[in-house]
Amino acid sequence: MTDQDLHPLNQNLLRLLTEKIYEKRKTAALEVERMMKDYVLNGNTAMIQKLIKVLAQDLTLSDNSNYRKGGLIGLAAASIALGKQIRSYIPQIIQPVLSCFNDSDSRIRYFACEALYNVVKVARDAAMPYFSEVFDVLSKLCADSDTNTKNGAELLDRLVKDVVIESKSFNLETFVPLLRERIYARNPFVRQFLVSWIAVLDSVPEIDILHFLPEILDGLFVILSDPRLEIRKACESVLGEFLHGIVNRPGTVDYPAMVNILITHSQSPDELVQFTAVLWIKQFIKLAGPKMLPFTSGLLVAILPCLSLESESRKNIRENARQVNQELVKIIPAESEAPQEATDDILTLDLESIVQVLIDNMTHSSIPTRLAALRWVYSLLDQIPRRTFKSIEKLFPAVLKALEDDSDEVIMAALEDFAEIRSVSDQFKLLHNSAQEDHKIQGSYFRRFIRDLLTLFKKDRQILDDRGHFMIRQLCLLLSAEEIYSVVADILVDETDPVFASAMVEALSAILLTASELFELRASLRKFDRTLQQGHVFTKLYRCWAHNSVATVSLCLLAQQYQHASDLLGVIADLDVTVEHLAEIDKLVQLIESPIFTHLRMQLLDPETNAYLVRTLYGLLMLLPQSEAFENLRRRLDCVPLLQRVSQGQSVPPSDMVAAEKAFFADLLQYFINTQKRQQASIRHDRKSHS
Repeated sequence: MTDQDLHPLNQNLLRLLTEKIYEKRKTAALEVERMMKDYVLNGNTAMIQKLIKVLAQDLTLSDNSNYRKGGLIGLAAASIALGKQIRSYIPQIIQPVLSCFNDSDSRIRYFACEALYNVVKVARDAAMPYFSEVFDVLSKLCADSDTNTKNGAELLDRLVKDVVIESKSFNLETFVPLLRERIYARNPFVRQFLVSWIAVLDSVPEIDILHFLPEILDGLFVILSDPRLEIRKACESVLGEFLHGIVNRPGTVDYPAMVNILITHSQSPDELVQFTAVLWIKQFIKLAGPKMLPFTSGLLVAILPCLSLESESRKNIRENARQVNQELVKIIPAESEAPQEATDDILTLDLESIVQVLIDNMTHSSIPTRLAALRWVYSLLDQIPRRTFKSIEKLFPAVLKALEDDSDEVIMAALEDFAEIRSVSDQFKLLHNSAQEDHKIQGSYFRRFIRDLLTLFKKDRQILDDRGHFMIRQLCLLLSAEEIYSVVADILVDETDPVFASAMVEALSAILLTASELFELRASLRKFDRTLQQGHVFTKLYRCWAHNSVATVSLCLLAQQYQHASDLLGVIADLDVTVEHLAEIDKLVQLIESPIFTHLRMQLLDPETNAYLVRTLYGLLMLLPQSEAFENLRRRLDCVPLLQRVSQGQSVPPSDMVAAEKAFFADLLQYFINTQKRQQASIRHDRKSHS
């Protein structure tokens, strides 16, 4: 290279700039700085451009590594000398420097950091048009294998951040794509670099990075899962600041653009990620309210399983999920009275997807999740009954399946759902699909439920034995005990399986005679009048109770129909009395000593008026073998006054029944006899089939 090519440099200065020894290069750089200051002072633009061209084009872009080092240190010196006038020469200076960052020589990359630092330090805002290239370089240098280069990059990074903070021309729209492209980087140094930039930009009031949060939120949650504590803490802090900004400016936030990101990360196995996502969802629901309704199914997918987290470390996640669930239920809009009217909020609900999510979670391994899913069904039926009923054919079997659950709470929630289904179907006169075939039996959803419940008991006797009493008692709390027993009797009366029918009636009878929830039904039956409602209920129950002989007797004792009870015992004595029958009689004797039959025991004080009662009790006594129950009943009968006179030859007083009533009970007795004969014939047939 000739002196003319080097002008205004000379061979001696070139030799010093390209020396391997740094101190010599530094001496040469000071000379370059002096020369540039002279040109600036004299306004010699041509020489300024000539010097920059030699340093940038001939040296910095040279294939010779020593030339490149000399060019970089020379450009750094020239930039300092140019001062404010550097604005006019930024492209010529900065582009060659940027090209050196891809050099394989770590020393050249380091000197490039040094050179760019001086350029940016002097140019400040004038360097902003090249911010994208500078940021790209920094994002690579932060993970550089050379420690000196990495340290130099950190100094440059801090300077660039300062310039951006004070800049009036920083373009956030062009920066965000750069951020988005790199935010999924796995390198920990790059992650730390990106988080630091986001934190800096978020701290500047004039820079509204919150507006672009949807574009980087997913990446931030990915970084939050980094195993390195310092990165997690930094990212957690940034996300905390963003959430604080959202709370302070709720009206400017694009919630829909971010909610699916939160739903995804709220299912993360990482505790911090999951907790943060659930916390954000909670705030979104509070701030956005109905805007979150279109995402209800996704939110339920995320939140319902969180309710089952049991570990102490995830206690906060579980608590926040519980609050999210409560808040989400609250924003479900109420349905209008007019069926043709639907609010915009209701129309945004993807009810089909919501129902499917609830059905899926009804079989979750955890009780709290199953419970929450069932309670959601109740809320939907309560708030938007007509729309929810469009999915009732999917919901009905799923809620019925929940009755097989091991948890009393889950069963109770399922029963509450069925009670609400009954209420809604009655209110809007809704019938299920097969209603056209037979309105009486198949039209009502309530009757369908009772029929399916009985089928469940029949299919799995263990459920009847373990949970049947609980279910029926709870149903009697939720609905009318009289109606429940009437519908059960209507359906069960035609049961063809004698063993199941007898067991079911035995269970129903035990509940009727003991449960506090059925107090009103018992009181109604005691006021028996065949011409009134009580008589209709008694008749309906009797025809069903006929499947079980002892239960039928207990029903007559409850209704104070002692003469008929006495007649029944006469029939029972002629039947094939089994051990099971004797066990049931034993239980009945125990019940006679319970508070339920206090009225009966008091009637024994007047044996002449209640001679059929005495006769019935003696009939029970005669059926029993000598056992504890036998002794208890005998001691009770020993307390009956005038028993000696009644028992010494006096027959039971003739009945004062009117003809119609006699015919009524005669029909019932014949029905009982026929039912028992069919039962015993069926049982004998089954025994032969299995022998």
